[in-house]
Amino acid sequence: MRFLAVFLFFIALSVGPSAAHERFALVIGNAGYTSVPALDNPVNDARLMSDELRGAGFEVTTLTDVSLDEMTGEVDTFSSKVRAAGSEALAVFYFAGHGVRSDGFNYLLPLDVNIQSEADIAGQAVPAEWVLDRIHTPQAVSVMILDACRDNPFGGQADVNLDVGDGLARMTARTNNLIAYATGPGEVALDGTGTNSPYTAAIARAIRTSGRPLEQMFEEVRTDVISETDGIQTPWARSSLNITIGMKDPTASQ
Repeated sequence: MRFLAVFLFFIALSVGPSAAHERFALVIGNAGYTSVPALDNPVNDARLMSDELRGAGFEVTTLTDVSLDEMTGEVDTFSSKVRAAGSEALAVFYFAGHGVRSDGFNYLLPLDVNIQSEADIAGQAVPAEWVLDRIHTPQAVSVMILDACRDNPFGGQADVNLDVGDGLARMTARTNNLIAYATGPGEVALDGTGTNSPYTAAIARAIRTSGRPLEQMFEEVRTDVISETDGIQTPWARSSLNITIGMKDPTASQ
């Protein structure tokens, strides 16, 4: 009996707390904008991220080049799924595309955005804080990844009366939540000259190769991107996680 108890104890250690979590991901990549500059890589980035998350044991929903209604509708559907799982959920929201800050808040731009003044932003874009509140439950773990810290998409448009500046604003992490940005607040991230952005490519490599806790994984991503961009881009993250969990499910097939 003692041998059996010791054996079961070591089995429990090998599985760990990560195995108990149901893993869900909503991945969005918007690239083919028409009223603001189109981007090369967000659709590719979304597909790469979706593939790596599926391989890590996530149930993934992927949207590319989608409208405001499609984005908000899918966030609501995703939120319901995460909340039904309760404390057993690990929820990841990933967005690649244009993001802007207005009045201290961040907004993610859908494909059908047509903004003529700063007053239009709140009605035509998706508030990142709203997404965070929808996917977050205090008992579960939530991760928001924003590869959207690009330059002001309205800067070159003479007929648009606004200057929202570059990059995104800092957001406050909720309980058991990690927010990861492609670069620091107010800074500009690279779309990339290859198939993927440097940030998303680094996250994909980290998911594929690392079984480390989330915070350590994003530290690896930060170091990787700094190296890949010769110090031009420094990813940034805010965390309030109070449990140790990795992105990769140890029970997922390799």
